[in-house]
Amino acid sequence: MPVLLVAEACCLLSLVPGAAWAQAGKGTRAPAAKPVTPKPAAAVPGEVEVAKGDTLFRIAGKVRHPGVTLNQMVLALYRANPEAFFAENINQLIVGRVLKVPSLEAVTSVDAAQASQQLKQLIARPVVPVPPAAPPVKEAPVPPKPRPEPPPKPAATVPSLTPAQAAERYEEGIRLERNGDLQAAMTAYVAAGDAGNGLAQKRLGDIYNTGNAVVRRDYETALKWYQKARAQGIEIPKPLTNPGVRY
Repeated sequence: MPVLLVAEACCLLSLVPGAAWAQAGKGTRAPAAKPVTPKPAAAVPGEVEVAKGDTLFRIAGKVRHPGVTLNQMVLALYRANPEAFFAENINQLIVGRVLKVPSLEAVTSVDAAQASQQLKQLIARPVVPVPPAAPPVKEAPVPPKPRPEPPPKPAATVPSLTPAQAAERYEEGIRLERNGDLQAAMTAYVAAGDAGNGLAQKRLGDIYNTGNAVVRRDYETALKWYQKARAQGIEIPKPLTNPGVRY
C-alpha cells in the first residue's frame, strides 16, 4: 500500500509545468514587468533657415513628419517654398532663405508613389546658370568741405595827427630834406599829408612830379597829392612842369 501512494505522487508532480515547478521549489513569485512609456515624438519646427552646405534632402530629413517618406517631405517643402529656389529649380536652393515647413496634411496630400514620381521629374530639370553678381557701384568721393577762412584781421589803425602835429611833421620834413635825409623827409611829409596838412600834400606832389633820389617820377601820384592840397585851399602854380598832367 505505501508503494502505490509514492507512485501516484510522482505522477502528479510530472504534470506540473517546468516553470511552475521551479517557482514552487523557490517558494516565491516572479515580480511583474514594468510598463514601458513611449517617448513623445519630437516637435516639427515651423520654419528652418537654409545654411551654407544644406541640401533640400538634408533639411527634409530634419523636419520630416512621422509616418511620411523622405520623398513626400522633399516634395512638400519644394511646393511650399517656390521662392527659395533660383528660377524655381528644385536643384538650386538659395542659401539664407527661410523655408516654411508644411503641415502633415499637406505632406500626405500626395501619396508616396506619386511623390517619388513627381520628385524624379523635378530633379531631372537642368541647372540654370546663375548670373554673376553686379560689381558694387563705387560712390564718387565726397570732396572735403573747404575750411572757412578766418575773418581778416582789422588793419592796424595809425593814430591820426592833430593839425598842429601835422604842421610840426611838415616842418620836420623840410629840415630833413635840407640836410639831405630824403628818406626820412618823405616819411615826415607822408605822415603830415595823410593827416590833412595841405603844404605837406603840395610838397609830395612836387616831389613825385619831378622825382628825386628816393622816389621815381610818378605823375599819377603827383596828381593825387596835388588834388588833396587844392582841396585844402593850397594854390597849385601853373604852368605845370609836366604839360601832360592836368589838375
